[in-house]
Amino acid sequence: MHAHSFSPGSAGLRRALVLGPAVLSTLVATGELIRLLCVRGFTLPEGVMTGLFALCFAWISLSFWAAVAGFVQTLLGKRPPGLRWPDAREEAAPLTSRIAVVMPIHNEDPTSVFANLQATYESVAATGRLESFDFYVLSDSTRLEAWVAEELAWSDLCRRVGGQGRIFYRRRSDNTGKKAGNLADFCERWGRRYDFMVVLDADSLMAGDTLVRMARLMELNPRVGILQAPPLCVGRTTLFARLQQFAGRVYGPVVAAGAAAWQLGESNYWGHNAILRVSAFTEHCGLPVLPGQQPFGGHILSHDFVEAALMRRAGYTVWLVPELGGSYEQSPPHLLAYAQRDRRWCQGNLQHLGLVLAGGLHPSSRGHFLMGVMSYVASPLWLLFLAAGLGAALWDRFVAAESPLGAQALLAGEPSFDVPGALRLMSVSLAMLLLPKVFGLLLALADREEAARMGGRLRLVLGVLVESVVSTLLAPVMMLFQSHFVFGTILGYRVSWSSQQRGDEALPWTEAARRHAVHMGVGVGVAAVAFGVNPGLLPWLAPVVAGLLLSIPLTVWTSRASWGEWTARLGLFLIPEESAPPPVLVRATELARNEVEPVEDALERVLQDDRAHALHLALLESSPGSEGTSLTLAAARRKLMEGASERLSAQEKAAVMLDAETLAEVRGQYVVSRKPAPATSA
Repeated sequence: MHAHSFSPGSAGLRRALVLGPAVLSTLVATGELIRLLCVRGFTLPEGVMTGLFALCFAWISLSFWAAVAGFVQTLLGKRPPGLRWPDAREEAAPLTSRIAVVMPIHNEDPTSVFANLQATYESVAATGRLESFDFYVLSDSTRLEAWVAEELAWSDLCRRVGGQGRIFYRRRSDNTGKKAGNLADFCERWGRRYDFMVVLDADSLMAGDTLVRMARLMELNPRVGILQAPPLCVGRTTLFARLQQFAGRVYGPVVAAGAAAWQLGESNYWGHNAILRVSAFTEHCGLPVLPGQQPFGGHILSHDFVEAALMRRAGYTVWLVPELGGSYEQSPPHLLAYAQRDRRWCQGNLQHLGLVLAGGLHPSSRGHFLMGVMSYVASPLWLLFLAAGLGAALWDRFVAAESPLGAQALLAGEPSFDVPGALRLMSVSLAMLLLPKVFGLLLALADREEAARMGGRLRLVLGVLVESVVSTLLAPVMMLFQSHFVFGTILGYRVSWSSQQRGDEALPWTEAARRHAVHMGVGVGVAAVAFGVNPGLLPWLAPVVAGLLLSIPLTVWTSRASWGEWTARLGLFLIPEESAPPPVLVRATELARNEVEPVEDALERVLQDDRAHALHLALLESSPGSEGTSLTLAAARRKLMEGASERLSAQEKAAVMLDAETLAEVRGQYVVSRKPAPATSA
């Protein structure tokens, strides 16, 4: 089946059908707010409030109309125009390209990483197209124990699946550029061997037929630079994670279909679970180092948006393809881990402000930069809007009422506020926030088999209602978190780009109380000010105040795996990948139960264990490092020769681990010194 060719005209019409209503809705809503506030004049706080409202409502409106586009696109059941899809003959033909599947990792749990990699590898093998694929684990791990554990896990994986010569492991000793630098290093060393590169995250899992289909689409569409397969969250059991999985499964398809429908070949890249054209990526997507210091200068943290923009600038298209399926990742286990990840993404997205006006970029790429910024700046804007609203109420109560005009209006009994009009505006705003969820629910309910795999229609509706309540209560907490992140970045605070928490973990009450104490204080303060100004304001602010006051118990309760398992037994928040899991997910879960043997002391393991020693030396010879100075290495050698390995510093251990000659020389003496003395007869 052949789609129509990608044309600016079709893209322009689709964008007009989303952006036009979004702009019109914003103008109408802002005009209505001005009318409401002008009953007794227009004060300075109300002017500030109106400007903030216009920005926030524009963001809501764009999201809403994009969801409408996704709902219509899904109902029509047609693919967006622009990509050529294979016909039956082409689908059955062998691939003509070479594809590298690359997984950059950084101090991750090797059990989960290599379970997902093995499941993906076996799934590709099951398609009969394995000869076109190679797999690379690209380690940036800084912990020595993680490094050695990865080497051993890689060796075990190759042995289990016969992957020698097809599954490779490389650990960088120089972590310049973080993940983007890791990928650039891969392209420089091995990129010429491959036509395409599939980028995975440490928690990514992909079905083999999806990878084959992505490669085939790249072969058939030579001007495509990136194809993004939107990942579904799976595999977690805490209540927070199951809520995220459920929301992504019900509402995510509408959001993804909407983005694909109006962005077409000028979509975005999310940094993983995507396939890239290696030659174009290598030639055109080298990242600049931004001038100045962090947080706004230095290496680009959120590299994916920038790489998509550079790919588009070079004349290649970037596509989001929701129809691909078979693309998975994992959700953070609780709210605090989710916020920690957002902190990193926030700084990375705010860096893009310096690139919006970069030369030669497509307008859509500039729009993606601004939308990425707005996804975080919206929170402090809503916070300022809330503060401006309270300020306007205080002004109305204590300043305007004391003026001659205000006193005259009060004596005349003139209305001070159009309550029905305010309720209408609030209802429209809430409807635009909630209707995308309704669209997703309607599509799920319309598919009987899909609804059955999600617990049945009644549980599906109940799940959406409960998830909506919980997400509404958590929204003001995330608003304060993200506002803190934005203001902190503006003030120059840097974030460490560390590996994120992936395992299920119940949060202790003390940690939740420490992180949410300020949020509860803000909730009490807002309630007190609102009540003091006008008790009638409290019902309007109830969702915000309730969410902040309940932040501690909500965070603790939703972090519990036991609560997640309980809701699963009730059939709530079920997703099809739980009730009828695909084979690749079943296999990954099964493999993850066989935990990799932990490495307690990396240097000791390499010096004592014959297999670990030989493997480490072999990998060092193929990928030499440069950490540590000669003085550090000399000090470490002296201590090891004296049998005082316990006195080695972390830097000295790293220097030894990177020097094959020292490891080979010291090993014999080290092993002898560790042997127990022979027993003597009495």
